[in-house]
Parts: sequence; structure tokens; C-alpha cells
Amino acid sequence: MAVSLPPVGLLSIAAVLRNAGHTVLFLDAAHEFRVTNAEWVNQIVGLAPDLVGFSAITPAFQDAYDVCVRLKESMPNVMTVFGSVHASWGRARLLGDYPAIDYLIAGEGEYAMRDLCAGCPPSTIAGLHWREDGAVRCGPEQMKDNLCVMDDLPFPAYELAKGFPKKYNMAMFAAPQRPGANVISSRGCVYQCSYCDRSVYHNSFRWNSPEYTFEQVKWLHTDFGIRHVTFYDDLFTLNRSRVSKLCELLRGSKLGISFNCIVRVGHIPDDLIHELKSAGCWMVHVGVESGDQNILDRHKEGLSLDLLRHDIERMHKGGLWVKGLFMMGFPGETSVSIQRTIDFACSLPLKDLGLTAFTPYPGAPIYGDISQLGRFDASDDNWKNLDCETFVFEPNGGPSQRELEKGYGEFLRKFYNRPFMRNVYRRMIVESPHSYLQLLKNLPTYLDYIRKKR
Repeated sequence: MAVSLPPVGLLSIAAVLRNAGHTVLFLDAAHEFRVTNAEWVNQIVGLAPDLVGFSAITPAFQDAYDVCVRLKESMPNVMTVFGSVHASWGRARLLGDYPAIDYLIAGEGEYAMRDLCAGCPPSTIAGLHWREDGAVRCGPEQMKDNLCVMDDLPFPAYELAKGFPKKYNMAMFAAPQRPGANVISSRGCVYQCSYCDRSVYHNSFRWNSPEYTFEQVKWLHTDFGIRHVTFYDDLFTLNRSRVSKLCELLRGSKLGISFNCIVRVGHIPDDLIHELKSAGCWMVHVGVESGDQNILDRHKEGLSLDLLRHDIERMHKGGLWVKGLFMMGFPGETSVSIQRTIDFACSLPLKDLGLTAFTPYPGAPIYGDISQLGRFDASDDNWKNLDCETFVFEPNGGPSQRELEKGYGEFLRKFYNRPFMRNVYRRMIVESPHSYLQLLKNLPTYLDYIRKKR
């Protein structure tokens, strides 16, 4: 069963528009992936909207634009707006090459969509791009003084997501209880990793107050029966005082909610580990990326193998389940560095693994030099393959696509066949029994996936 989570960015925009008095309907193509583009168009036409907004990541952009083109053929006067990370990178280029798009929003969407729907002059709307007199125009850049005031935003309109929460799926073995929800309580990142697209937030880092975040978690529990929350903040633990206060509020509430979060090593002292654990934190996700220090030095700012091992072992001893996030196929990757990464991962007390293929997204710092670093098809037609599962890049002097795929399968097999994992599997029967039921229900799909990775 595929992991599917509500797109909280779109639902945040929806909540802002509803507060401004607009009628908002939400269609989730990523969740209902069996619906064809033609069927989506028929659904949208049946709603007779004045404006249709599209949020599309890079691999989904061409499909979203196909829906947009078909929609314009049926409803020539409907206003079309594109946003999200790919739009934030492409800006004028996308408006020039894809004429069915009327407006494009680069950066955060809440205020820009609110002002556009209110009929404000386009030239006054930060982040907005449009065509005028045959040329692409743009409003002011989104800067510190015109970004969203995060605690002033309403909670995302989760209720617009059809079937939420039970028809959305968390990853197997990712939580001790269900149902779950995803929450984003901060925006941006202060680090500069080579592969990370920074087109939306650039170098900014902002956060909701602990009180706001707690009230959102409480609301999800009360109104939707949510029992587990995953915080998808890039740097959840960076603001120590915020996290400490949030943990205090969660402990005192006795809601019984568990949660996962992403942590960066170097920002996780022993007392914070204790605070997280006592507040209900079950699993922490740690970006390791590689077990080769040379690869880390080139692509991941401020990390060392010694620091990674030190902090992961401390979190494990503190009672947190630790999931390691890795990437394979970096520029500079070799068969030796891949083996080092596999060995390093297998030597750590990690209870789960997230492994992705290195993917050079257009808005990432490394993208400008990617053609000199290896073989990569940068054409628009290849965007659909930038899904972090397909090896679209072959590093100079490194493994071929087939060798990378083979290394990917070897990594998974060695990691999950470690003796360390046997105790994990036994504990999971007690601590996450619904995950075993989910696995058995979808065993044919899982086995087919593993077979393809061999």
C-alpha cells in the first residue's frame, strides 16, 4: 500500500481562502492516482470554478499541465494558477513555455492566492508572475517583511481531503498507533546541501509557536481522532526552546498522542532526547545520506561520520526509534563509497531505512553544474522521472544506472537482514501491530517491489 499524506501546503491555502469568504473545493490527484487526466477535467468542469490552482512537484508537473490544457479547451475563461516548488524554480521560463498557465506563484502561496482572488492588482502581489502585453511580469519578491505570519494562519483544512484520516496511509512500521496525520510547524532550513531545492523558502527559517502547534495537534486529535502525528519540518529541533515548550504542553495534556519528527545531528543533546521521549516521541528521522566522508563533505553541510554515529547511538540509548535517511548515486559516488555507506548503515542502531536515488532537481544548488558531473537528461520530458526512486543520473567515473539499481537492492537486503533487526521485528508485533496487518494485506505489491530492486 502506497504512502499517501494530505498535502498540507494546499490545505493551508484552502483554509486562508475560506476565511476570506471563498468557496473552496479540493481534489487530490496524488492520492487518487487511478483517476485519469481526462476524468479530472470532467470533475473540474462539473464544479464550474472561476479559478483552478495546481500544486505540482517536478515529476507531476507534466501531468498537471496536461489537465490544465484540457481544462482550458473546455473552459477557456477559467483562471489557472500554478504553485509549489517546481513553479517557484521555473517562474518566467514556465510561463513562457506553457501558455495554458495564466498565473504562477513563486514561494509561499497563502497571501498571494488570497490577494489574487480578492482582485488585487497583480503588480502588488508578492511572488506572482503573469503575462502582460506579450511579456512576463512579476510582482515584488517575497521577502522577510511580506512572508506569512505563521501563527496568524488558520489550521490547514484537512477536512477537505476526501476520507481523511482513514483513507490516507502512513508508512508501515512508522507509528505505534493509528490514525495519523502530517503536520508542518516550521518552514525553511538554515543549511545548504547540494541536492536540496531551495526555490520556495530560500535561506529563511520560521516556525509556529509551541502554543499554536500544540493547539493544532489537539484539534487534530479532538476533531479527527488523530493518535499519531508526524512533523515534517526540515529542522524540527533547531529552535530548542520551542521544542521544549511543545514537549511540556504535550506531556501535560495527557492526550496520549505519539509523534515522529526529523532531527539533524548536532541539535539533539541528551536532555532534549529525554524531553522528546517523555512527550510521546516514538521515531526520529535522521538525514545520514552517505557513509563516505568525502561524499558528505561535498554534499551535506556540517556533518561527519563520527558525529552521526555519536548522536544516533545516544538517541537509540534514550529509547527513540531511529530511522536513517540515505541517498545513493551522488556526483563523486563510486562502488567503494556505496559499500562504505552500506557498511556504515548496517553498523548503526537504526530500526528503519529511507533510501532514495540522488535526483538533481532544477532548483538545487548542484543543478547548474550537473552536466559536468555526470550523465543526466535535463529536458522537460525527463521531469516525470525525477521521483527519487529512478536513477536518472550517472556520476562521472562511477556506477552505471544498472549498477546503482543493483546496489540499491543490495543495500535494502543487507540492512533488513541484520541480526539487529530480528528483535525489531519482534517488538513491532507488539508496538505497531497494524503495520503487520498492512504488510500482509499488501504482501504481493511489496514482494514485487523488492523483486524489481534486485
